[in-house]
Amino acid sequence: MKTALILFAKAPVPGHSKTRLIPALGEEEAARVHELLVLRTLDSVAKLSTDSGLLVIQMWGSAPHPKLELWSRQYGWPLNIQQGVDLGERMSHALTSVLEEGVDKAVLIGSDCPMIDAHYVTEAINALDSSDVVLGPAEDGGYVLVGCRRGTPKLFNGIDWGTDRVLEQTVGAASDDQLGLTLLDTLWDVDRPEDWERFSLLLAAEKD
Repeated sequence: MKTALILFAKAPVPGHSKTRLIPALGEEEAARVHELLVLRTLDSVAKLSTDSGLLVIQMWGSAPHPKLELWSRQYGWPLNIQQGVDLGERMSHALTSVLEEGVDKAVLIGSDCPMIDAHYVTEAINALDSSDVVLGPAEDGGYVLVGCRRGTPKLFNGIDWGTDRVLEQTVGAASDDQLGLTLLDTLWDVDRPEDWERFSLLLAAEKD
């Protein structure tokens, strides 16, 4: 079975990335943190084997940007531009697009969760052998990963994006649509100053 892995990556533009970190870090430093997170995610998922041709990795940027184009060339992954008026529409479009290209499974991850690695993504891919949808919950009430075996637009409708109700509402939407669902382990992402402090401690520990 062929799987597409989609990475959503926002360009590291000062003033437009990691905006909730700006009051504590400033625009330039917040953008630097975002770039650090994107590169960490790229390196993590690059460890997934593509030798068999069963896994296709794509990067979907929020808008054209030289750094996104550079990373696309460096890692050898196609770069697409997200389409939709909100996050739900953009995710639904990306997942549906790759499924219509003929893959059997599609998994989408963001780029601000430092704990996502090849093992976690592999768990999600395997979960889709028996489930219609897989979600990677986030500690803040959202999710860091979503995967499916067919287009599921209802999964992304009526969701209060950016709130602590995203996971709860998405699980409810899956139930209403009678979709079999698997929940992975809960991870944390970097949105607030306290998350950045946690990430800093993780980086320091990894250097020791």
